[in-house]
Order: sequence, then structure tokens, then C-alpha cells
Amino acid sequence: MIKVLIVDDSSFMRVRIRTLLETSNEIKVIGIARDGIDALRKTMLLKPDVITMDINMPDISGIETVELIMKQCPTPIIMVSSLTYDGAYETLEALEKGAVDYIHKDHLSEKALIEKILIAKDAKLNAGASSTQKPVTGTIEDILETHAAEVFKPQPAADLITKPRSFSIIGIGISTGGPSALAKVLPGISEDIPASIVIAQHMPSNFTKPLAERLNKISRLHVKEAENGEKLIPGHAYICPGGRHIMVDQKGTVSLHDKESFAQYHYCPSASLLMSSISRLHAENAMCIIMTGMGSDGLEGIIEAKKRGSYVIAQSEDSSVIFGMPKAVISNNLQDEIVHLDNIADRINELCLKG
Repeated sequence: MIKVLIVDDSSFMRVRIRTLLETSNEIKVIGIARDGIDALRKTMLLKPDVITMDINMPDISGIETVELIMKQCPTPIIMVSSLTYDGAYETLEALEKGAVDYIHKDHLSEKALIEKILIAKDAKLNAGASSTQKPVTGTIEDILETHAAEVFKPQPAADLITKPRSFSIIGIGISTGGPSALAKVLPGISEDIPASIVIAQHMPSNFTKPLAERLNKISRLHVKEAENGEKLIPGHAYICPGGRHIMVDQKGTVSLHDKESFAQYHYCPSASLLMSSISRLHAENAMCIIMTGMGSDGLEGIIEAKKRGSYVIAQSEDSSVIFGMPKAVISNNLQDEIVHLDNIADRINELCLKG
């Protein structure tokens, strides 16, 4: 039985979410919280398996609450967000703070919500995070006071062995856990790399532009949402718009396609389609990276990429929020190497800059 805590300041939403969840005989709602402080208290007391979390609440926001829970009592959290631009932006921030997934209020349904709960319960929390940080002990007030005074301390990069090779393009396929993982990887990549980066992140259309904007602010690379027909530039990263497929044509330009154009691919954007596209054009000069995510998207494309001599990196199990997509690659022994999330940026720099 999966124990769920519902956190929302709206009585209507609390009732709605509870009603949907109670249709499943695998889920039990063990508590309701009306604000962030109540959520933190009940998380520490009730030890739920999964939490559904509203973003806009009194006292402390859902984003701050996620951060506090991840420090004190790490628990898989699903954000319940709006479809507005602001809602998307706030949801992305919550994902960076440690939430594992999200669902739109307008898209709440029994099937969608229960499916996300079942996936979230197996999520690996704080994947790639330092294990030296210890929870603050004491009262809720002590925890909140400590939280307000903390300062972020960057971690030193790992010392990796370099394997010289020339790359002109990098493809990244990623899904659940992607926004927070990309926020760790892209800021560490040098703007001087001679390769363009193209990213297929499973995400709705209204989320990919805010994601690109957030990543651009914290990265040395120029990060943007990809546009059909634009020329790829080295040292730039392009995120495929949600609900579209992305390919690269012979002129080195972006080619976007509707989901219906490639109906055989279940996921949109398809990591497999992206990997196939870049490997056909760049062969051994293409780097294909499969990161955290559910399912096996990317596998078909990686099989083709390996035949063409492309270099394949799979994210490690211990640093993946959901070890589905990388596992599919590793289980078939298609990877050239397995890399921890904390080291992916360094590895990209080494492979691209020290040829």
C-alpha cells in the first residue's frame, strides 16, 4: 500500500485529489496538509511514500516546502501546477529543488494521477547529491530558521580520465528527473566546446521555453528552445519544444515535426528519433547521452547510433531519479561508458576540448 500525503490550501483540490486516489486499492491517503509548515510537520510524523504538493500556499511556498522536506525527510513529491507560464516556471524551480514529477491541475484524472504516484514511489531522491549534508534537528521553528540562513556551497568537480575524440554534435535524451539533472549538467559545460547540443526532454509544450530560459540564466552555454529551420551553432544548446519531434538535417539545421508525422514513436519528443538523426549525419563525431527517465525511449536510436560509430554515454543508476532509459541502454551493453550525473559535464568538456 502506497501512503500519500496531500498538500494544498484549497479544500476543493484536497477533496478532488483524495477522491481520485481513493479509487485505487494500491494507494492510501494518510494525511492532509493545508500549508507548507503543516506539510513539513506531517511528513516527519507520518512518513508518507509520496506527497502531492500545491505550489502557491500561505506562509511558505510549495517550492520552499519541497526544499525543506528534501533536507529533513526526503520523500518523492509530485507538484500539482497550473498551465500558465508562471505556473510552469515555478514548477521547474520545484523540480530543481527535488520534486520528482508534476501534473497539471487542468489535466487531473484518475489514470494520470495514479500512474504518476506509482512511478514516483520508486524514484531515487537527491540523485547525485552530496551525502555529507545532515538534517537539522530540533523543532519546526529551528528547521525554518536554519533554512533561512543557509548558503549554497559548490562541490569540486571530479578528476576524470580523458579520452581524446572529435565531436560536432551532442544529443541528450531525458525524461523524469530531467529539469533538475539538466540544471546540474548544462552550467558545467564550457561555451568553447566545438559541438552543438540538442535535447529531447519529455515535457509539455508550455514548459520547454521556461525551462530553456531558466537553464540559459545559469549556464555559460547559450540555451534556447529550438526553432524549426534554425542553424545549429557550437557552444549552444537547443531544447526541443514539447509535443514536437526534433531532428537535424544535412545542412546542420533544426527540423521540427508534429507527433503525427512519426506515429510509431510513443514518446514525443522522441530520444530515439534524435539519436538516429544525429548519428546518420555525424557518425563517429556524434555523442549520444541517455539520462534519467522512465521507459526505454532512446534505445532504438542508440542501437542505430552504435552501428554508425557514435559515442554513447549512459547516466549511472545511483544518480538517476528513474533508472529506465539508461538501464535499457546498459542492459543491452550499448554504452561506451556509464557516468554519474555530477561528472557528465566534466566528461563532455574532456571529450570535446582535449582532442
